[in-house]
Amino acid sequence: MATVTFIRYEKQSAGALHGVAQYVSQREKTVENSRWLVDGQNCAPQLAAQEFTATRQMHRKDSPVWFYHYVQSFHPAEPVTGALAHKIAREFAERAWPDSEVLIATHIDAAHIHTHFLVNAVCYETGKMLRQGPSTLRTLRPLSDKLCMKYGLSVLPKEQRKESSMGMSAREYRSAAKGESWKFQLMNTVDLCMRSAKTRTEFINEMERRGYQVRWEENRKAITYTTPKGKKCRDDRLHEDKYRKEVMEHEFRIREEMLRRRIEGEEPAAGGTSLDGGVGQLAGDSQRSVPPDSGTGRWNGEAQLSRPGGTANADRGAGAGNGGNPSVAGAERTGWEEERGQAFAPAPSNLAPAQSGMALGHPDLAGAVGTLVQCGRRMEQSAEAVPPTDPVTAHSDRKALAKEREKKIALGHKQDDHEEQNITLSM
Repeated sequence: MATVTFIRYEKQSAGALHGVAQYVSQREKTVENSRWLVDGQNCAPQLAAQEFTATRQMHRKDSPVWFYHYVQSFHPAEPVTGALAHKIAREFAERAWPDSEVLIATHIDAAHIHTHFLVNAVCYETGKMLRQGPSTLRTLRPLSDKLCMKYGLSVLPKEQRKESSMGMSAREYRSAAKGESWKFQLMNTVDLCMRSAKTRTEFINEMERRGYQVRWEENRKAITYTTPKGKKCRDDRLHEDKYRKEVMEHEFRIREEMLRRRIEGEEPAAGGTSLDGGVGQLAGDSQRSVPPDSGTGRWNGEAQLSRPGGTANADRGAGAGNGGNPSVAGAERTGWEEERGQAFAPAPSNLAPAQSGMALGHPDLAGAVGTLVQCGRRMEQSAEAVPPTDPVTAHSDRKALAKEREKKIALGHKQDDHEEQNITLSM
């Protein structure tokens, strides 16, 4: 999937224009298989900043806005190459800004392939100023989705497209690219806590354990976070709607319902073991297979991506849209499905998996009990092959042998001729 972000600059100038153009065109970021993934639309890429300035001077424009900066980013798991991303970017620029000079540079040095668009604020032919407002992203993102679908790539579901239209500041973007942004660290911490918390209280406790304060009150519209260094941030400043209070509350309603049903026995535990039938039921056939909806696969939170033809949702079946949990029917997607899957995944076991009845990484209690029963039966069978020694029986055998010896001596046998004494009595 791809998303489009707007990079804001507090102050623009000729120096800022040249600096940004130089940054996005760096060869160490833009060369793939000896190909330089930098192009210019209506301008030469090597001279883009100079041509932007010349167009501005030619039409005698003195607006404080010199350029617009956008980034089209692909998800790290998306099977896209730099060449394909750059091809999509060129088509994107042609449709989005047909009358503008645009510097297009695709970066392949990060975990996610992304393309920078540097757009001249002055149209090179007409001299009109290009107006880009808060609603621009709402038109650019669907355009990006159409191009992704054209090339067989995934797109974000509609409910996850409501990202902030305010964009990201240039400083914040640079800090995020370096991994130094305190706001991105806050987002990462929230993501981490959402992988283990099943309730809102658990989430708040996990955040506080990591040094963050969470102000989550019923009469307040937003959740306010305070970082360990004292910086405050509302949920609507975290770039994605999944961090909003109403979405988080809906997510925890889903989790609490799942937790309630599990506790009340309306659904089996994630390991696939039913506790209603007692030990007798657990000690059944040790060779039974693990149900397909047991283990971590049951709470599979893998991101559900919409693809052309709508096949992704169809493949998920009845459990689609709720983290793979069919018990919570009709649950809307919140963006937290992957973290929910990890929160409800079965706890790891220290028991070594048996050869039968236990799948590696998915302990099966019923299979383990069945394996022990089989082992006991094998021990019983091996014991039956050699009868146990009874002291009373052994004593009776000695008396019978002594009498037999006396009879043989009376019949003329020698006294030390005791060949029958070799019968096994020494058990």
